[in-house]
Amino acid sequence: MLRLLYFSNAADNLDSSEVDEIVAHSARANSERGITGALAFNGRNFCQLLEGPEAEVRKLVEVISQDRRHGGFKIIDEKQVAGPYFKDWSMQRVDALEFSTVINAMQH
Repeated sequence: MLRLLYFSNAADNLDSSEVDEIVAHSARANSERGITGALAFNGRNFCQLLEGPEAEVRKLVEVISQDRRHGGFKIIDEKQVAGPYFKDWSMQRVDALEFSTVINAMQH
C-alpha cells in the first residue's frame, strides 16, 4: 500500500463550496478504488494525503496533478505502508488550519 502526500496552490477563483464538492466526489470515487485519505485547504493551498493500492494511487495522482483548480502541484513524500492511517475516511476534509493532521500521518 502506498501513502503519498502532496501540496498545491488553489486557483485564484476557487471557493470553499467547490472544495466541498471535490471532497464529496472524491469520497465516492475513492471508496470504489480502495483509496483513503484526507484533504486540508486553507483558502490558498491544498495539502492532501492519499493511501491505497499503489497503481490506483498513482493513477489518481496523475489526474489530480492535471486538475486546473490548482497549480504548483508537488509530491512532498511517499512511502510503502502496511495499512491505512485514515482507514475510515475514503476522503475527509480536515480543518483549514490542521495541515498537521494530514502531514503527521506520514510519520506512521
